[in-house]
Amino acid sequence: MSENKEIHEYQAEMQKVLDILVHSLYTEREIFLRELISNASDALSKVQFTALTDANLRDKDAALEIKISFNEEEKSVTIEDTGIGMSKEEIINNIGKIASSGTLNFIKDLNANDKQKVDNLIGQFGVGFYSVFMVAEKVILETCSALPDSQGWEWTSKGSGQYELRPIDKTNRGTKIKVFLKEDAHDFSSEFRLETIIKKYSNYVPFPIILKEKTVNQVKALWTLSKNEIKKEDYEEFYKQLTHDMKPPFFHQHLSIDAPIQYYALLFVPEEVTNEVLYARESTGVNLYAQRVFIQSENKNILPSYMRFIRGVVDSEDLPLNVSRENIQHNALLEKIKKSLVSRLLKELENQANSHVEKYNQFWKKFGIFLKEGVTSDFTNRTKLMELLRFNSSISDKEDDLTSLKDVVGRMRDEQKEIYYVVGPSRQAILHNPNLEYFKKNGLEVLYLYDHIDDFLMSDLREYEGKPLKSISQADIEAVKDKTTEDAKDELPKNDADAIINYFKKQLGDKVADVLESKRLVDSPCSLVNPKDGMSSHMEKMMKAMNNDFEIGKKNLEINMSHELIHNMSNLLQKDQEAPFLKEYVEQLFNNALLVEGLLENPLELLPRMYRFMEDASKYHLTH
Repeated sequence: MSENKEIHEYQAEMQKVLDILVHSLYTEREIFLRELISNASDALSKVQFTALTDANLRDKDAALEIKISFNEEEKSVTIEDTGIGMSKEEIINNIGKIASSGTLNFIKDLNANDKQKVDNLIGQFGVGFYSVFMVAEKVILETCSALPDSQGWEWTSKGSGQYELRPIDKTNRGTKIKVFLKEDAHDFSSEFRLETIIKKYSNYVPFPIILKEKTVNQVKALWTLSKNEIKKEDYEEFYKQLTHDMKPPFFHQHLSIDAPIQYYALLFVPEEVTNEVLYARESTGVNLYAQRVFIQSENKNILPSYMRFIRGVVDSEDLPLNVSRENIQHNALLEKIKKSLVSRLLKELENQANSHVEKYNQFWKKFGIFLKEGVTSDFTNRTKLMELLRFNSSISDKEDDLTSLKDVVGRMRDEQKEIYYVVGPSRQAILHNPNLEYFKKNGLEVLYLYDHIDDFLMSDLREYEGKPLKSISQADIEAVKDKTTEDAKDELPKNDADAIINYFKKQLGDKVADVLESKRLVDSPCSLVNPKDGMSSHMEKMMKAMNNDFEIGKKNLEINMSHELIHNMSNLLQKDQEAPFLKEYVEQLFNNALLVEGLLENPLELLPRMYRFMEDASKYHLTH
């Protein structure tokens, strides 16, 4: 039959496509094998489906499998399947040209260096077979259609301007592709190299891949199985294979979704979070598959960055199996999967929070900071994320106890208009905050926040269920404007209080924004608070740490007119306004307030003054 050999010229646009694919497209040449295995898998799926309705198919009892062999001496690799095969016309249409209208005009405008246009070409025309010419010096394809009485054909090409086509005596259905490797690609003709590539890209192809009489792929993808078929140990073992984490996952979610887009997902929350994940900028924990063929590891677009702690796989039958999977992140279907995934993950976390409170609280302590980040970045899902927030609170004596915003609102007094919070480096530091005194005395609940993101979170949230979120260190807090008669009975008379305020203003000058009578202090003589809408001390310290040139804003100094130290100062002031001791008195109280806020740049400067106070006190004691 060799005398019947036909020589065909590639279409002009097809030749240009070959040049682009071979020289400009792929960074990893090994994916040629992935492409050929995917095509073989497609051919097997087609014959499997056709056999359901056509009893006359050739080789009805042939095993559905893919065989891969190699010849190290010949430097060749062969991929053979028992799939649907091709007729002469199908070879010409599928391999000899691009069978799409408008292609020629597209190709004419195409620059091989224009990566975006190359991606569009691949996505539109599905030309993955030709990736073989990245490694092939010559390719011989033998095929026979599964239809009865079909003629076998051999297709041969060196990827240049033409290909040869001739009839052969092949009678068994399917396709056999023999790849003669280029000199710089001889390493692909080894068992180890081939098996490594198969397990990396095609481990879950739904048909056996046989290499040297051994099935090297898993065939069944765990995520495509029914949950009832899978044991806890199976999930844990898969997680360990996927992540190389020796600890079992904290929990997992197994999804099989049919609408609005079909996909499977098997996602895990690890036991621990690493700094590598905590400080990452993108979500890279999910591997992407299309029709059980590996597409991309560490996909950056299938989950938002605040879900970067999640590990797992996503697989969709709807994603196209063509070369465009090199740049699948631009696929619109992936956006639909992302939207669906995020919604279902948040729903699962809500179920955990409501049904497994202790377990969710454990999750929160490790991963809550990510959800806080989500509140500030994912406006679409902000309401759902707000319900997942948990905080330590003044109603509890333990740092481990957590509460939700919904619970806080449920405990609020009828007349209370705002939700109160305080930000600090730790619970212990917060407990010594003088601005907390009034709230503790009057049983007003305050949320304790000590994550570095909390200031940003609260300034972004602003309110929950119509209740404004207010820092206790802000200058204007509705619930503390009025004191009871009992609270006020020890206060200085107004004239004396005004004199104290004026003296503080005179001595401190532009070190403070203002000096005011406090309506929030109980046990402390004074404290610093933020002017209305001013940046909190905690956030200012963070900004200073990031930029040494950042200037800390001036605070208001609030004075407790009921405190004994202020009463003593008032008595001294009435006797001698020029007493040097009074100036040091003011400076010491101001520095103490700075120290509490963590804003005193040099705490050691307190010591000389404190020693002088101690000397004066001891002299007074000895003379009296």
